[in-house]
Formats: sequence, structure tokens, C-alpha cells
Amino acid sequence: VVAVHVGERLFLKVVDADLDLTPDRDKAKVRIRTKRGEEETVELEETLGHSGVFTGSVLLKPSEKPTAGNIKQETPEIECFFGDTIEILYVDERASSSEGRLESLITVAVVIGTDGKVQAFSKTFANEALAVETQFHIAESHFELFKSHQAINRETEARADLESGRRVLREVIEDYPNPKYTPRVSYLLGQFAQELKQYGEAVQAYQTIVKQFPDHVLAPEAQFKLAQCYEEAGEFNQALEAYVTLAATYPKHPLISSVMIRISEHFYKVENFKIAAQVGEKYLDKFNTDKLASKMAFRVGQCYYKDKQYTKAAETFEQFVKQFRDDPLGPDALFWAGESFRTAGNMKKAFQNYNKCRWDFPASEIAKYARGRLALPEMLRQFEEATNLEK
Repeated sequence: VVAVHVGERLFLKVVDADLDLTPDRDKAKVRIRTKRGEEETVELEETLGHSGVFTGSVLLKPSEKPTAGNIKQETPEIECFFGDTIEILYVDERASSSEGRLESLITVAVVIGTDGKVQAFSKTFANEALAVETQFHIAESHFELFKSHQAINRETEARADLESGRRVLREVIEDYPNPKYTPRVSYLLGQFAQELKQYGEAVQAYQTIVKQFPDHVLAPEAQFKLAQCYEEAGEFNQALEAYVTLAATYPKHPLISSVMIRISEHFYKVENFKIAAQVGEKYLDKFNTDKLASKMAFRVGQCYYKDKQYTKAAETFEQFVKQFRDDPLGPDALFWAGESFRTAGNMKKAFQNYNKCRWDFPASEIAKYARGRLALPEMLRQFEEATNLEK
């Protein structure tokens, strides 16, 4: 191996017949260090029962300040950075040398990478549409560069990318003041300002679209982004109004499901559980096949429980189990159905749900709590009554 790239996998192989100790696939260990301070021990697994060949791989995760000793063997990652040096050490404790051990060390360089720049060029286009489209692509490229730099925590470069993209868009406005370009320019300007947390400017950009071009294809997204800006700025009353406007103006738009989730979540956080449950139920009426439907259904049950409507909560959790039987939240729904019935004073139904939780999902974490609840005196009485009926 000459050099490796950040974000890729580093594949390792050790050949040592002496380490084949059992009929099973044995393990070998290698130590990996970097000059930035990362130090981890990685386990390699034998390819076959008696092959004496051990293989494995680690993901090279970007980090300028690694933390030593934090590796997870099931998903091993080595924290390194561009221009780093990785040392891989294997110690053969059964070597046929005079010392009885042999160290094998390999050094691998991490590719430093190359700097890229996006610049507008001075070519004169005969076709205005092509010229504008080129500028749009340059601005969008700056936005993609921003996301890449942000992913590796290069905040200075990321901010410079946004500023560069915004400058290109302003040049489009100055050079080609045709109103037909306004929605796309405004949308991108809004995105840049929003990422820079300049919410006032972002709101103004998005409002340009929804007020002047309400029928444009970007108008629903602009309305959604407008509400997001208010929410991120901590002005949720205005955000709520913007979300409601989106739902009323574009009722069939795919963003409506996300809007309803955000509204419900807001009311849940401010402990207005009644409204949160109502919004959640309306969401389920319209989007019961959505990928987030099960989480919303569970949240509705939580809302009723926290609102002290225990019987309603129990019925909601029971309905969850019927509708989303194979969902990971299924065991939790059974437990909370039992908890809700018990709090409401319906011990028989509580016993049934606790019992079903521990029988149907014995390996789940929540089953431990269900078994604990079944040890309560009122639950033991239910068990005795059920036993007497069977005799």
C-alpha cells in the first residue's frame, strides 16, 4: 500500500500459521497509530477454520483531533486526516527468532488531497439561457463544496464557499435582470443565507418567491424553507403560521407530511399534548403509509398518556400493535398499553398487555420492565385469577 484516502476503507491481512489455535476462526490483533495521536487495536478474523490467514478492514474517518482508544470492533474506524501517516504494527508472539517474538511494521501515507477552485470565466455566450444556466451551475457547485467542507468540519472554507456562491448569484441578477430567473436566484440566495444563519435575508429571499411567483414549481419549497427559517430563529408562532399557509395553499404537496410532523413535535415539546395528538391523528389519516407513520402513531399514544387520558392512550398503543405489528416499537407499545391500562385502573387489560410483551418479545429491553410490572401485587392477583379460571 502506497497511500490511502480519507473516507475509504483500509484493508488488512496477516498471514501467521502459528496463530491458528482452534478449529474455529481465530483472531489476530494489529495496532494502528497515526501521527495525530490516534491509537487503536483492531481484530482481524481468520478466513477459514485452519487457514492461518487473518483479514479485516477499517474505515478512515476524517478528524483533525482523534480520540485514542474509542474503536468499536463491530464497525472499526480509524480517525485520521489529510497528510497524516498511519503505522500498522503486528507482533508475532510465536516467531522462530532468538527473542521468540517478531514485530512487523508498515507505514501508510494518507493522501493530502488537492485544492479545487470554482471560478466564473470570461467567455461571452451568444445564448443568454446558456450563460445563466452556467452561472447557476457554478453557484450550485459552491454549495456542494460548502457541504463537503462542512462534513469535515472546515468551517472557514465552508463559509467562504457560501459567500462565493452568493456573489455569483448576485452577478446573475445584475447581468441578466430578467424576472423569469428571479425564483431560482432567490431560492439559492435563501439557501445560502439560511446556512449562514442570516435568517432575515433568507426570509426575504423566500418571500420574494411565494409572493411574486406563487405558481412557480419552487414556491412550495420556498414556503417550507420560509417556515424553517422562522423555526430556526426561534420564532415559532410565525413558523407555525407559515407551515399552516403551506398546508392550505399546497394541500397535496409531498412536504405536507413533514410539516404536520414538525407542528406536532412543536406542541409536544411545549407540553400541549392535546394539540400534538390531534395533529398527529390528522397526519395518520392522510399519511398512514408514510415511512414515519409508525413513529407518529406511537407519539400520539405518548401524547394521550402525558395528557392523563390513560384509557385513550392504552387504546392507541393497542391499535399501534395491530397496525404496526413488526415495527421495532411494537414491544414498547405493548408495555405502554399495559402501563396506561394499569394507571387507568383496568388491571385485567394491563396484565394482558404486560404478559403479551414478555411472551412475544422476550429478548427486548422493554420486556424486562414488563416482567417487573408483572411482579406487582395487583398483577399477581390477575395471574391467580387467570389460573383459577383455567382449573
